[in-house]
Amino acid sequence: MKPGPRYDGLDAFRAGAMLLGLAYHATYSWLPDVGPWYFVADTSPVGWLPMVTGFLHSFRMQAFFALSGFFSHLVFERRGPAGFLTDRTRRLVLPFLVALPCVLALDVVLRRWSQSSGLMSPQFQDGTGVLLLPRHLWFLVYLFTFCALAWAVPKWAAPSRWMARGLRHPVLMLLLAVPTCVALWIHPAIRPDLALWPMPFEVFHFGLFYAAGWWLWPAREALEPLRRQSALFLLAGVALGVFIFRGPLQWQTTGVVLAGVVPWLITFGAFGLAFRVQPAERPWLRFLVESSYWVYLVHFPLVQALQVLLAKTQGPGWLEYLAATLLTFLMSVLTFIVFVWRTPLGPWLGVRSRQGSERQPPPNAW
Repeated sequence: MKPGPRYDGLDAFRAGAMLLGLAYHATYSWLPDVGPWYFVADTSPVGWLPMVTGFLHSFRMQAFFALSGFFSHLVFERRGPAGFLTDRTRRLVLPFLVALPCVLALDVVLRRWSQSSGLMSPQFQDGTGVLLLPRHLWFLVYLFTFCALAWAVPKWAAPSRWMARGLRHPVLMLLLAVPTCVALWIHPAIRPDLALWPMPFEVFHFGLFYAAGWWLWPAREALEPLRRQSALFLLAGVALGVFIFRGPLQWQTTGVVLAGVVPWLITFGAFGLAFRVQPAERPWLRFLVESSYWVYLVHFPLVQALQVLLAKTQGPGWLEYLAATLLTFLMSVLTFIVFVWRTPLGPWLGVRSRQGSERQPPPNAW
């Protein structure tokens, strides 16, 4: 791949989207009345965590797919169609095939451990048997699907021209929220983790964000107006998210439909803010970006094990949640240092070569 510009702000955005997944999954066992839906229910539920869970769920993966579409087009342009598909297969399909058996085996062990410890609700219908589900690895299935579609379909220039025109008045970009809101009104549940293959509604929902990112790459030179208004977009997204998810509105039709605006506000706000960041040598950011893919791949069984261990502790639930989140992050990073960082696995998982790294484009693991 030819050397190209570095996008430090987008690197930070990408790492943040992944690491927020850890904070999101860690909330599960401390949600009030979670017994029918999750394999372990903590004895110290936290009343404000449903707001955190709902808010993170409303935008995190949508923003991730938009960013993935942007970087996918970058890789497509630099490597060409054949190189693009080979690269995506190596970075997405192979990690999925290796990680899935481990995740499924650990999932059974953890559910049986929870049941034997008296932490599993009798209403939890998944039980303790083997479940052929992708769990948190579902994003690899969808991301590769979108990459394959981007590789296969004709490369239309018109959407990028429309994107560039819309970026002159960034508020027009929120028109993309209309199909998202309509789709959520018709089909309010987003559950891509319920099958090992892509499902139609989820393909439409997340695919629209991937397509927006893909078309944003050729229009990136028109981002200046969005850069100026990025803080306003982010603040509006956070404010709307808090308004919706702080109470029962999030489960009502009005809240579900309004929630379709949140990911677009935050995604475009984060894109604009990321383009404000000037390239510089930031070793801590480079390490965070390179480790975030691995952290996301391995974090779920770790956080689940800590949820079981902490379920009967008598401490404040919010403190247990923070402890589980921090410990999972530290353990995941430690395994990255030991097994990936300076090993042959590194280049497969987004770690750049140390030699001449200042001239290399950002790692495009996703």
